[in-house]
This record gives sequence, C-alpha cells and structure tokens, in this order.
Amino acid sequence: MTTSTNSTIPVAASENQRSESFRILHGFPTGPVLALWRNFLSSSDFPTHYAAPEFFLEPILRKTKGFAVLSLSGERVTGVLTGIHDGDHIQSGLSVRPQIAFLRRADRQRAMANLLTGLLTEAVSAKLVDLFVWSGMEGFVGARFRQRPCEGVVMLDLSRGLDALFRKFSENKRTNIRKAIKYGVTVAPAKNDGEISAYYHVYVEWSRRKHLPIQEEEEFRENFGLTNNRLLLLARYEGKIIAGVVIRFCPSGIMEYAANSSLESALRLRPNDLLHWRAIEWACREGLSHYSLGGAHLFLRKFGGEIVSTTRCRLDLSTLRGYTLRDWLAEKVDQGRMQLPPGLLAKGRSWRYQVAAKLSTYATRFRPTC
Repeated sequence: MTTSTNSTIPVAASENQRSESFRILHGFPTGPVLALWRNFLSSSDFPTHYAAPEFFLEPILRKTKGFAVLSLSGERVTGVLTGIHDGDHIQSGLSVRPQIAFLRRADRQRAMANLLTGLLTEAVSAKLVDLFVWSGMEGFVGARFRQRPCEGVVMLDLSRGLDALFRKFSENKRTNIRKAIKYGVTVAPAKNDGEISAYYHVYVEWSRRKHLPIQEEEEFRENFGLTNNRLLLLARYEGKIIAGVVIRFCPSGIMEYAANSSLESALRLRPNDLLHWRAIEWACREGLSHYSLGGAHLFLRKFGGEIVSTTRCRLDLSTLRGYTLRDWLAEKVDQGRMQLPPGLLAKGRSWRYQVAAKLSTYATRFRPTC
C-alpha cells in the first residue's frame, strides 16, 4: 500500500497486475496528484466542495487536522474521502454532508476497500471513527462498521431546468417567492468587504435569536475569501441588507446550501424563499448539476426534489467499546420515549428547549472576549 504524501502515483507492475492502492494527504496536493484529483471530480458521482482539493483551504483546518484519502487504480483516482482528525476521533462528513465520492465507472467495492484501508491507517491511534456516506454506498462499507440510517438531504436535479424546478415547488413556496418580488426584495452577490460586514450584523442577530454561538467577525469573513467555491447572496429591501444565504459549490458539480441568516423584522417579506430561488437560477447559469439543500426539514422539502438518504458508519476502537454501549443506551431511551403519551412528550421537548436556550444565553453572555 502507498501512504506517503509525495506527488508520485503508483503504476501497475504489468499488464496482468492491476495496482490497487490509496494515498493519504494532509495538505493541498501538487503536481500529478492534483491533476488526477481534478480529473476525477469531472467524472465522479458526488463532486462536492469538501471532496475537492480546496477542502484543504478551509479556514477551520488552521485549528484542526484535516486529511484526504484517495483510492488509486493504476494512474486513476477512483474514490476520495476527506475528514477531520480531532484527537481520538476521526470523522468524515456529517449526516447532511458526506465528504465522499466515487468515479462513475469505478469498481466501487475495490474503491471503497482502498478508502477504508486508508481511513483506518489514518485512525491508527483513534478510538472512534465516523464515516458518513450517501445512499447506496453503505453496502460497500462492511459489517465491521455499525451503521445507522440518517434522514439525509433534499437534492434538486438542476438539469431539469428552471421552469420544471419551479413547478415542483409547493404552492406556498411559489407564492412566497412572488410576494418577495412584489414587495421589492432584490438579491445579488456580495460585492465587497463592506457588504460582508453588513451581513455579519444580520448573522449576529439571527444567531442570538436562535441561541447559537457567534463567530468573531474576522473569523466569519475568512469563509468568504474562498471565492472559487463560496457565494454569498444578499437580499435587500429599500437598500438595506435583510438576509443572506451562503452556498458552497464544486465547479460543474454540486452546489450545497451552507448557511442562512435573516432579520426577524424582515421575515414578512419572504426573503429566504427568494434567496434560494436566486441561488438555483445562478447555479443553472453556471452549469452546476445538483443543489443539495443540506437537510430535509419541511421548509426544504417544499422546494421539491428527491430526498437522498445518508448513513453513519461508526467503528468503535475504544478498549471497552464504550461508544457502542452509549449508542445502544440512546436507542433504548428513544424507543422508550416513543411509547410515552404525546402530551408528555411535548412537555418534555418544551422543557429541554427552555433549558438549552437558557444555557446558550448564559454561555454567550459570559463568553470571554479574547
């Protein structure tokens, strides 16, 4: 097996012997590796930003260790997964954002075997490995990993065209988009640092309203330096920025909904529905293939599209398999909760939300400023 990070690529020893291998990277590649990775993306099934070399340019990787595993067959890349190595925990992707792709013509069984060998090599000192995969990939992972189905994401096929996509929206969604346009809401990409700063204040208000942690402005702005794979669309009303949507994309591949913030006072203007529609229009003009809406809750389902499920594949490498035990206990608690009366369940959820909100508000209020 090949695990070094230099730029050479293994070649088959003879015409009768195929070279099946992998390569682990911990930084942005150069030379032949970069070229082969880019060629792979143009012929892969899920070409997302986090499955591209630009994954290594993410600001978050300055604080944690990122890695990529490339499956190699001769002089071709046949599969890619990326992830984070955080102490004892190795994680590739999220339930709403797998970071794995295969060459469309590849032998997926072989490619997945290569990726898993590389992943476990990276995880040699880890206690827990989490790998999230798209629907249809879980069968190639193997029984060693404990699998849990996830809800997945709403995925729009942009090749259908704008008219067909709009017709698939719910009636309420189409009405809201028309209302936003009638009210005079406009949408355009952020053009300069001043507009990003103005949007930051919208983000801060939204985060406080949702009881979420707030990034410092400098850290927030760093995300928009990745102009080759990020787009910030801003909604304005009477010249004021009232909402925004952030999308990630892989050129000629998949666009992903990354984040959204809006002023509470502007919600009556329906800017969020219009923002998604303008993002779809932009993606179609750019020749992107799909739009992953990053979840499957009701607001997103109303845009139509197929729900693509995902699966968490977990490998517990801890001495006493403590993570497996915790998962088992959590499943039993969930099963018991489902047998409780609906009224009691609702009260329990309300109580949990109130406690979480108070704790989040406390943490935000007393968070150190440096």
